[in-house]
Amino acid sequence: MTLCMAAICRDGNVGPVAVVAADRMVTLGGFIEFEHTVSKMQPSSPFSVAMVAGDTLLGARLAHAVAQEFFGASPNTAEVAARLAQRYVEMRRGELEHQILSLRGLDLQKYYGGHQSLNGNITAMLDNQMAQYNLGIELLVAGVDAGGAHIYSIDNPGQPEREHDVIGYAAIGSGGIHALQAMIGFRHSPTTPLKETVFQVYAAKRRAEVAPGVGIDTDIAIISANGSVVLDEPTLSKLKDMYTHYGETTESALRTELDNLDLDEQSPEQEVISGTNE
Repeated sequence: MTLCMAAICRDGNVGPVAVVAADRMVTLGGFIEFEHTVSKMQPSSPFSVAMVAGDTLLGARLAHAVAQEFFGASPNTAEVAARLAQRYVEMRRGELEHQILSLRGLDLQKYYGGHQSLNGNITAMLDNQMAQYNLGIELLVAGVDAGGAHIYSIDNPGQPEREHDVIGYAAIGSGGIHALQAMIGFRHSPTTPLKETVFQVYAAKRRAEVAPGVGIDTDIAIISANGSVVLDEPTLSKLKDMYTHYGETTESALRTELDNLDLDEQSPEQEVISGTNE
């Protein structure tokens, strides 16, 4: 129940850039929703950001743990994504052990060590439960390094992480499909200029607000070889005005075109097609 998205582009002054955005909606217990004051963007390194959709408590803990591992270092984006995916697998293993096996007085070592002595039906049931266990977390990582700007996504069961550099954008959460459709409509590519990309990302986030669980508060950050910068409220306000004007201008132009659209059912040049029964 959220939206986190990223797009890569180029800036003539600093080179490859990643633009990331997220809402601030938090869902607790599956039914309580509220706009939080804390951003969903967790710096993983000086040049990368991790964002979480799904279980906020587990996801934030996972992202924070990896950020602590890289504290004081400058890993490339692929290393950050790989470490997150590895820690995801470890967290999922620990959670399924607690949620499924511990209730039966088992842990993974006891389960696999005594696998042959367990009732076959129970073994099949436990295997099925563990195979289908979903940690309920999606992660999106965006960053810039010597190889350029990169985007990776991680979801259940953790590995392998997926790279989205060729497409140039990715999104997770309940509003992800809406944001992706917007970026497709904008025909975004990794060579799109920075300012245009910032507007496209903002517009895609706004369009994703129709999805359940996506909040109206917005955070946008720009990551480059110079580090990351979070857009301030005056800049977000300008983007809001631009988005409103863009929508009004598009609607006005469409209305004019529709007024000039000829939908006569029949013209002298058209042949009437009718069905007859013989």
